[in-house]
Amino acid sequence: MGTMDAKPDESRRILFVDAFDSFSNNIVGILKECLEAEVILVHMNDELVHRDLLDILTLFDAVVVGPGPGHPANPSDVGFINKLWALHGTDMIPVLGICLGFQSLCLLYGAHIKRLQQARHGIISRPCHSNADIFAGLINLETTQYHSLHVDLLGDEETRNVFWDCSKACPELLPLAWDTSDGINGPILMGARHVSKPLWGVQFHPESICTSTDGKRLISNWWSHAQAWSSDQRRVRMKMPSWSQASLPPGPSRIVPGFAEQGGSARDPSCAHFVHQVRSTIGEKDASLQWEKYSTVPVSPTTIIEELGYRNNDVVLLDSQGHSSGRFSIIGFVLPRKTIKIAYRVSDRMLRYELIGKQGATQEAAIQLDSIDQVWPMLQDALVACDPRKQRLHCRSLPEDSPFWGGLMGYISYEAGLETIDVEPHRSRASSDLPDINFVFIHRSIVVDHKEGELYVQSLLPNDHDWIMKTRSIIETLATQGEIRKRPNLTPAMAKSSETGNLVKVLATAKVTRPTETSYRNKVLKCQDYLAAGDSYELCLTDETTIHLDSALDEWALYKRLRKNNPAPFGAFLRFSDTVIVGSSPERFLSWTRDGKCQFRPIKGTVKKSADMTREKAHAILESSKERAENLMIVDLIRHDLSGVVGARNTWVSKLMVVEEYEKVYQLVSVVEGQLPSPALEQGGPRGIDVLKASLPPGSMTGAPKKRSCQILANIEQRPRGVYSGVLGYMDVGGAGDFSVVIRTAVRAGAVADSQSLHMGDSHDNISRPTNDDKQSFSGSNVWRVGAGGAVTIQSSDEGEFMEMEVKAASVLGALFSQK
Repeated sequence: MGTMDAKPDESRRILFVDAFDSFSNNIVGILKECLEAEVILVHMNDELVHRDLLDILTLFDAVVVGPGPGHPANPSDVGFINKLWALHGTDMIPVLGICLGFQSLCLLYGAHIKRLQQARHGIISRPCHSNADIFAGLINLETTQYHSLHVDLLGDEETRNVFWDCSKACPELLPLAWDTSDGINGPILMGARHVSKPLWGVQFHPESICTSTDGKRLISNWWSHAQAWSSDQRRVRMKMPSWSQASLPPGPSRIVPGFAEQGGSARDPSCAHFVHQVRSTIGEKDASLQWEKYSTVPVSPTTIIEELGYRNNDVVLLDSQGHSSGRFSIIGFVLPRKTIKIAYRVSDRMLRYELIGKQGATQEAAIQLDSIDQVWPMLQDALVACDPRKQRLHCRSLPEDSPFWGGLMGYISYEAGLETIDVEPHRSRASSDLPDINFVFIHRSIVVDHKEGELYVQSLLPNDHDWIMKTRSIIETLATQGEIRKRPNLTPAMAKSSETGNLVKVLATAKVTRPTETSYRNKVLKCQDYLAAGDSYELCLTDETTIHLDSALDEWALYKRLRKNNPAPFGAFLRFSDTVIVGSSPERFLSWTRDGKCQFRPIKGTVKKSADMTREKAHAILESSKERAENLMIVDLIRHDLSGVVGARNTWVSKLMVVEEYEKVYQLVSVVEGQLPSPALEQGGPRGIDVLKASLPPGSMTGAPKKRSCQILANIEQRPRGVYSGVLGYMDVGGAGDFSVVIRTAVRAGAVADSQSLHMGDSHDNISRPTNDDKQSFSGSNVWRVGAGGAVTIQSSDEGEFMEMEVKAASVLGALFSQK
């Protein structure tokens, strides 16, 4: 067991080998829960572990080898894992392999690894087992499978029956469990062990949310057998010396990732100057919040914006759009010569922000960063510096029911998310002038509580009480008049008619490029090739429609049309300089409260409403194996992302695969929640922004495993996604945050586009597809982009995926081009 000069100790310790899977933190969590052990995570390609494996193993009681993408015969997919199975004599240690780990064990001892005729991704089944060894007493075992490959022990190929003795071809592998429920694939080996070495493996995922509690009992059984073997062999684990603790890479169970571990490089003088600049905009004294709350009759946030003169100004509106599941609408006002704008680009890793002088003069400052990791602590420090709860003397209470007091509002692109997981964006991203992180620091805001009929007018600026009272007066007048504006020579009906007329006129000459059916369906088939090979469980394929305009469009009128025709709980209008976003997203990505409660609401599974689509039919479709598998995979992925920060014990699923109804569609929704440790919120520990960073890009827009899936999608899609598939929302100075997934959204940016396009036609949706090869160039300021897509699984059909993409695109395009 090595020659280290160390002493035994009493606590349990497990080494977890991660093969870059997106469920690994869930396995770490179940190991800690069931075994009360310290779990240290290393990656399968870690050079230090590979080099010093025998010495490192003396520090552990057992090893668990996790799942991952790829094939066990590919060295780049398994790294040093095969060395674990080949150990002998006193170097041996109990090992449990899961999925890819199980396959690598069996491959080394003579089995063949073959493709299933139909992959099993997100499939739940009840295996039969020998009721022995690690399966003893598991009478109610239901398992979740995520695999495209299977182990063939080369038994009786003709009868394809299950067997419980070692095969002649694999005399050292004893079968323990089989899945006999699959009529297409036949019996699939679900568990086995080595006949003489302390090596076990299971094909299914005991950590999945849909695996029964007997999955945890299996882990406990394995531990008992592992400990019994160690006792028989008189194996003594050594005490962890200090040099090993420093050398082993920190895993999610060892050090909860937070800014305390990574903030040093981000706090150099230039970055500190950025924080100081943001802080200086709210005055030299302690940060304070001035606010008024009052009850009001229902007033539309769009009307408030117009009445306050921000119709054509830079502004951010996070709008529940009157949807039944939405409660708050938030307006953030961008103030000339006061609001600081912050932008970061992945292509050059440059952070740019505005400097505001004492006389209101502005200029741009830029900081060259090493990576996007340095951005997050800067944003967090700026928020903390402006937290009104840090006043030495609180003159009055704060509006605790208001979710936003002021702070950062904006978006994070899909490509920014790719950088957080070390995936190269598509090369064309470098030519775009659209920032990948784009926020403004909001001082003045209005929050409308639609549920309680209350409204908050708020300001972080010193001596801003006059603005608050003036704004309150305007809104009260507006409410008493029932939103009837008294403007000379322009009635509300005339204003609406004028807006509609201008939109119809501009959109009538639009050139629209839609994804072609053949191209999209071919991409779906390419995705399924990767799925069948074991490289991913699910791939969220997307494509893009571009709308080219010959003249400027009234984007505010465009947003109001989308808001009316396709309302959703996470609507948004954002105008920053040359970037405009109009959206009606139904999906919350992540929210967190000031006391640290986090929530994700992934949506997977969509059915379009129609005259013959009843709620009962929609339920039947969305409760099919395909749709539930899509949702389940994303739920398990999000549990992994969240528990990596807050811990598995502080992560739970409060709603699993429930059908929700929206204006245009029915969708399958889950809710994953977690709790940040409260003391950490006061002592510099993990915060909501840590969860945000750890969860990008949104799992519902990538697939799983996330990193490998994003690499595959970049190769298939051959374009950057930009804002689409990113997240949009706010981070509050008081510690809260809320972001939606950017879907059902149109984006206008300053990039120049050259693409194939055609004049609007007379098809049923008033949008035609390209039919010739004419190339036309248009000003980037008049190019709008609408992304859409769906999760491709092994159960998908290429036709069905194309139709789903069309439904999602039509929810925006149909609303924009409607004559209503």
